[in-house]
Amino acid sequence: MSIVSAANTIANNATAAINGIARQASTAVNSATGTTTPATTNTSTPGSSTPTSDTAATTAANQAQASSKQLTTDKTQFLTLLTAQLKNQDPLSPMDSTAFTNQLVQFSAVEQQININSNLATLISLSQQSLLSNAANYVGKPIQANISTAPLQNGTLNAAYTLSGTSQNTVITIADSTGKIVNEQTGATTAGAYSITWNGQDSTGKQLPDGAYTVNVTAVGADNKPVTTTTTVYGTVTSVTSDPTTNATTLNMGAVKVPMSDVVSVG
Repeated sequence: MSIVSAANTIANNATAAINGIARQASTAVNSATGTTTPATTNTSTPGSSTPTSDTAATTAANQAQASSKQLTTDKTQFLTLLTAQLKNQDPLSPMDSTAFTNQLVQFSAVEQQININSNLATLISLSQQSLLSNAANYVGKPIQANISTAPLQNGTLNAAYTLSGTSQNTVITIADSTGKIVNEQTGATTAGAYSITWNGQDSTGKQLPDGAYTVNVTAVGADNKPVTTTTTVYGTVTSVTSDPTTNATTLNMGAVKVPMSDVVSVG
């Protein structure tokens, strides 16, 4: 194998490894506040949650370690080949030092890049562990979330909605997990913010079990044109979860999962 071939192999391996590390690091960063179906890490009291391993960041760190090991192997091969060629070069036609000097400089640059990516993966992992630990402090606290699925907790559901304009008819429906409407209310008709309260009973007076229920507000204005509405829900955080693949942290209000990015207020 020639020095040029060895150098090209090393450069290609290093480039592929660095790109892979960068993709893993990007995945870890972007997913820190992402929304997925989490694997539960239940927390019963504030601060008692043990962070799960940061898979994406760990993968990036492992890739950096593997790339560093591969680079060391390739560098050793390169230097062995270079030494052999220097020993056996034609004294009357010595090798041009420019080419292998440039390759040695490239080795140094690649090593620095791998170290940077490895350190970045470590920082991401620490950041995500800190995020989950901090999220555990929400347990036991009431929050308001910018979602339409509300928790029925201890027989009570609380939500809120806003009307962007005057409505001639506003209808509030609450549906269970199957989509069946279990409660219907008449809402306000003037622009503003309003609260929704439900005692968990259906039209027959039967008390329904605690769980996740969908709140929908439909408002119709003049000429049957829809009026824009927004809905938020309230509940008490009962646990914290973290997805082992994306490391997205989620607050749970009973059966209702709330991404951290959807939390409007606490307390």
